[in-house]
Amino acid sequence: MSNPFKLIITIISSLLILAAMYFGSYLPLRKSQLQIKALSGMREIRSVEGFNDLFGPVLDFYSPVGQGEVTSGYLSNILNVVRQQSDKDVVGALIKQAEIRMAPILEKRSGFSFNQNIYNLASIYSAGAVKFNDGDYYRKGVEMYRLGLKYSPNRPMFLYGLFGLYQSKGDKEGVEEIGGIILKYRPDDEHVRRTIQDY
Repeated sequence: MSNPFKLIITIISSLLILAAMYFGSYLPLRKSQLQIKALSGMREIRSVEGFNDLFGPVLDFYSPVGQGEVTSGYLSNILNVVRQQSDKDVVGALIKQAEIRMAPILEKRSGFSFNQNIYNLASIYSAGAVKFNDGDYYRKGVEMYRLGLKYSPNRPMFLYGLFGLYQSKGDKEGVEEIGGIILKYRPDDEHVRRTIQDY
């Protein structure tokens, strides 16, 4: 093998190693650092704008891995705020941000945390629906839970989430349908059995 050919192979190999280190190590590490910084600043948030400013840099930072996990954590934080917040305008603004951040994930329909992200968004809608008796959030919550069941049939977190949402709305047909599926796989769940019998 000639020396110029060995040099070209060495240069190409070195560039590939550097690229692998940059995309596989540096970018994910930097994204993790930004997430830690955002989480540590949660106590100082006083507005929706502050919340967006805090989490925007980590969500917008490109990394070939970690976006699904970071989005999952972000949605979990929104869910906690929605459960505690009584101002419907604030909740509406946060849910809108959740929808914006989930749009590319739902479009891609894959990823390590795809099912968890669907569940988190469904739970956000569910919390808003119950808290404000909001029909639009209810409809979207049902849609997200059912989407989760499409990709992960009979998964308990989607079944119980949808069952609880139907129960909160007094949807007898929905309670019986999903309750029947739950009991098929968990026949010893007396709470679900009693709930169905009470309708």
